[in-house]
Amino acid sequence: MATRNGAETLTQVLDAYCHLLAPVGGWRLLVVDNGSQDATPAILASYRDRLPLQCLHEPAAGKNRALNRAIDLALAQSADDELFIFTDDDATPAANWLQQWQICARRNPDDSVFGGAISADWAETPPDWLLKLVPTGLTYGLTAPDLADGPVFPGLVWGANMAVRPAVFAAGHRFDVDVGPNGTDYAMGSETELTRRLGQAGYRSWFFPAAQVRHRIRKPQIQVGYILQKAWRYGRGKYRQEHPGVFVELWGIPRWMWTRALSELAGLSMALLQRDAGRAFRHQWELSYLRGYFYESRHGVSCNRSTVLVTSYSGELGGMELRMAQEARYLQSAGHRVTLALRHFDGWKDWTQRLTAEQIAVAAFDPPAFFEQDWRWRHLRVWRARWIAASRLRGFQADLAHIALCWTNYGASVLWLASHCRLPAVISVHNAFPAVRFDAWHDKLLKQAFAGVRGVYAVSASSLEHFKDIYRPYLLASTRLAVIPNGVDVDQFRPSLALRLQARQRLQLPQDALVIGAVARLSEQKRPDLLLKLFAILCKRFPELYLVLAGSGPLEASLRAQAARLEILPRVVFTGFVNEISTLMPALDVHVLMSRREGFGLATIEAMACGIPAVATDVPGSADILRGSLGGMLVPVNDVDVAADMVAGLLADPARRADMGHQGRREAEALYSHRVVGQQVRAFYEGLL
Repeated sequence: MATRNGAETLTQVLDAYCHLLAPVGGWRLLVVDNGSQDATPAILASYRDRLPLQCLHEPAAGKNRALNRAIDLALAQSADDELFIFTDDDATPAANWLQQWQICARRNPDDSVFGGAISADWAETPPDWLLKLVPTGLTYGLTAPDLADGPVFPGLVWGANMAVRPAVFAAGHRFDVDVGPNGTDYAMGSETELTRRLGQAGYRSWFFPAAQVRHRIRKPQIQVGYILQKAWRYGRGKYRQEHPGVFVELWGIPRWMWTRALSELAGLSMALLQRDAGRAFRHQWELSYLRGYFYESRHGVSCNRSTVLVTSYSGELGGMELRMAQEARYLQSAGHRVTLALRHFDGWKDWTQRLTAEQIAVAAFDPPAFFEQDWRWRHLRVWRARWIAASRLRGFQADLAHIALCWTNYGASVLWLASHCRLPAVISVHNAFPAVRFDAWHDKLLKQAFAGVRGVYAVSASSLEHFKDIYRPYLLASTRLAVIPNGVDVDQFRPSLALRLQARQRLQLPQDALVIGAVARLSEQKRPDLLLKLFAILCKRFPELYLVLAGSGPLEASLRAQAARLEILPRVVFTGFVNEISTLMPALDVHVLMSRREGFGLATIEAMACGIPAVATDVPGSADILRGSLGGMLVPVNDVDVAADMVAGLLADPARRADMGHQGRREAEALYSHRVVGQQVRAFYEGLL
C-alpha cells in the first residue's frame, strides 16, 4: 500500500486489518509513506505493535514510484511469498480477504494477475443523478457487480484490490512512474497500464469476486467538479495508451476526435437550451474527457519508451505475419510502444480484431511499391511515396521501423521510404532468397534505403547467408547482424493425450488411426502436391493412414482433384485456414513439410513442441532446425520414393516416434520458446532504440 496524506481514512482501514483472518503461512503489510504532511506517520506508528507492519518512506511524490520501492524490498526480503496484494489507504477489506486471495491463487495456478471486487463505502448517500449518469467504475474504481469469477480483460483489474504473483516482478516488470497519482493533477491509468502490459507479455488475468474491499467515497468526491476532474484525468491516461498513426491526425489529435468534440459541444448547447440537466452533464463529462486527451497530447510528460513501427509488403496471412505480431508482443513486454502496419489481405479483419483484443495496435499501411510491382510505373510510384506516403509514415511518430522481408525485395520500397523520412530501421529476413541482380536505377535507391539500417536479423543462418550474398554491397560496416529463430508458445503447444483425443474428434478421425499432416499454405512453395504423392505411396503399406492438410491457398481445388485421381480423397482432410493450430496439431503422429524452400519452418517447431516427430525436406530453413536434431529428420527434396520409405520407417516404429517426440519437445523448450526467443529479440534491439 502507498499512502500520501491519507489520515482521514487510514485509521478505519488499519482497524479492519487488525481483524483479518490470517491465511496459511501468515502475511505481512508493507506501507510506503509517500511524503505525507498530515497525521499519517503517527497513525502508522500507532499500529506497529498490532499488525505485521513494515513502514517505508518515499519522499518523491508518485504512487507508482512508492509501490515499486515496496516491490523491490519484498523481493529482496523473501523468495517464498505466494502473492503480492495491492490496495489503497481508503479501501476497507472484508475479514476473510486474505484467505480468499490465497484460495484464488491456489485454484488458478496458470494465472498471474488477479482482480478482486470493489464496492462503494459512501460517506454520504449519493444523489440519484450520480448513480444514473456517472461511470462509477472509471470515477471511483468500483467493479461491476455482475463481474463473474473467471478470466478477465487485464484492464478490468483495478488498484484498490488486485494481486500479482511475485514471479512477475522478479522477471523485471514494474509500475510505470509516469502514470498515476503524483501529488498533483495526473493522468489516470496507474494500475491498468501495468495490467495491460502484463497481458501483452502473456500473463493471464483472473477476476475473483470473493476477495472483497469497500472503497471509501468521501463527500467532496460526489460533487460535479470532482467527477469532471476525474474524466479529465481519464482522458490524459487514455492518450498515453494510444498509438500514434493508427488514425489520421490533425495537430497530434486523431481527426475523428475533433469531430466528436464539436458534436459534444453542439449537444451541450442544445441540452442547456432545453434545460435538460442530465443530458447536459453527460456532454460535460465527455468534453472533460476530451480536454484531458487534448491536454496530454500537447503538454503531457513524454513516456520514456520508444515507438516501433513493424511493417512489410504483405499479401497474405502466413508465418511472417504471425512472427511480426509476435515481434510486437516481445517489444511491448519490454515496455516499447508498437504499431503493426500492413496492407490489407484476405482474413485481415478477423486477424486484426484478435490482435486488437490483445492491445496490439494495427493500422492499414499500403505505400506505393516500386521494387515489388510492375516497374513500368516505378517513377510515378516513387513520386507518390515521396510526397504522399511519407506523410503517412511520419504520422506514426515512430522512433524505429522494423521492416520484414518475405522475399528478395518485398519490403524494399518501405525501407527506402523510411530512409527518406530519416527513420532508422531494422530488417528481419524470413526466407532464403535466390540470387538476383539489380539495375542501376534500383542500385541507387538501395544505397539510399540501407543508409538508415541499424540492424538485420534472419530467422535462420541459411536465410542470413542468402541475404548477405545479395545485399552485402549495401550493408554498412556498423550494421548489427544476428540470427533469431521463430518462437513457439510451449505452454499452448504441448504434448497432451486429451488434446490429441479432442483434435481427432473434431477432425472426425479414428482414434486408433495413423495420421500424418502438414500445417502450411496450399501454395507452390510448400508443394502439397508432392505430399499427396508421398501419401499415396504410404497408403499401400498403411491402410489405416490419414492425411491432414491444414491451411488454405490457391492450390486447394487442384489438390482435391489430384487426390481424387489418386483414389485417396476419402482419407485426406482439408481443414481450410485454422486460427488455433494448437488445437489441431496434437491429432498428428508425424508432421511432414515437403517445401521447395523455407525461411524457417514455424510449423516444424510447433510440431516438436507438441511432441510430434517433424519431417521436412532438406532445404535451407528446415535444415537449420532438423540437421543434428533428435526431434525429427530431413528427407530428400526431389525423391518422393526415398522420402516415403523414410516416413514409412517412422510410422512402423511407435517407440522411435515416441522418443523422437520427447527429444523434439526438449529442443523446442530449450531453443524456441518465447522466453528464449524473446530475450534474443530484446537483446538485439538494445542500443538500436
